[in-house]
Amino acid sequence: MPRDEQPEWLESFLAVVDEQSFSAAADKIHRSQSRVSSHVAALERSVGAVLFDRRHRPVQLTDAGELYLPFARKTIETLDRGAEAIAEMSQQVRGVVVVGSHPSASAGFLVPIIAQLAEAYPNVRIEPVEGTTTALSDKLQAGTIDIAIRGAWPPQPDTSLSYHPLWQEPLVALIPAGHPLAGTTDPLDPIDLAEYPVVCVGLPGGQIEPEITRAADTWGISLSLAYHTQQPQTLVQMARGGLGLGLVNEMAARVSNTEGLVQRQVGAIEHGRVVSLWWDPKRYNSAAARVVIEHIRNAPIPQGAHPLAGRGHRPDSV
Repeated sequence: MPRDEQPEWLESFLAVVDEQSFSAAADKIHRSQSRVSSHVAALERSVGAVLFDRRHRPVQLTDAGELYLPFARKTIETLDRGAEAIAEMSQQVRGVVVVGSHPSASAGFLVPIIAQLAEAYPNVRIEPVEGTTTALSDKLQAGTIDIAIRGAWPPQPDTSLSYHPLWQEPLVALIPAGHPLAGTTDPLDPIDLAEYPVVCVGLPGGQIEPEITRAADTWGISLSLAYHTQQPQTLVQMARGGLGLGLVNEMAARVSNTEGLVQRQVGAIEHGRVVSLWWDPKRYNSAAARVVIEHIRNAPIPQGAHPLAGRGHRPDSV
């Protein structure tokens, strides 16, 4: 048979038992006397018996009240233990959080965060999954990753997701020594880049990173794509081997071994990549996921990245 006794009814009942007075019980648990009386009356209706002899001073339990008292105490004690267990669990956050990111963000930004969390929350484990912007979007929508650190372009298809901009970084050209464009490290005019084949990050089938396509459109040039790869270090090796000028975000160049290559910024910083943290506020985010999100949001931007002016974003409730 379903019961409708409520914890606050039991708390009022036990306070009257302990204080032997409705008014003293009200003072003890910081409720009005009328509220305590209504709680006890509701409890009596629920159990189908009178629990107090109200004519007696001080108030005394009836036989039914004496019988019910140990059960009421045990119920409140059990509820208190449950609350304590949850509080203890929140202090010992544990769980696995799958974080999708670009390879460069994993190496240049996520690794230090993993190290910090390993020390502060030894029972929280981050599992990195790397991919291109499009691949990360698909994984976040499919729920195979919990969090995504990805470029802000193109916009995430699911507009209900929350995001928090982290930093921006320009695109850079990686140029072999001896190449006509290798004589200086000054910023490179995109028009000059259009004269040579390039190697970009992309997926099989010739789909290069959307932000590179967008930058080329902004510059008003057509890129001559020689090769593409999903791994920045492979791109660097291709550029070093003379297969084309490497065109990649600055952090990818920074975390790779670019020895023997000249690095030149292409176009303005804002023509490059804006990196944001994405997550789904509608999905249940565990305590571990919330910890990871907060650490990423509050982490300093990585070396070589540039802060964003005005970080407008959707409400980022976790």
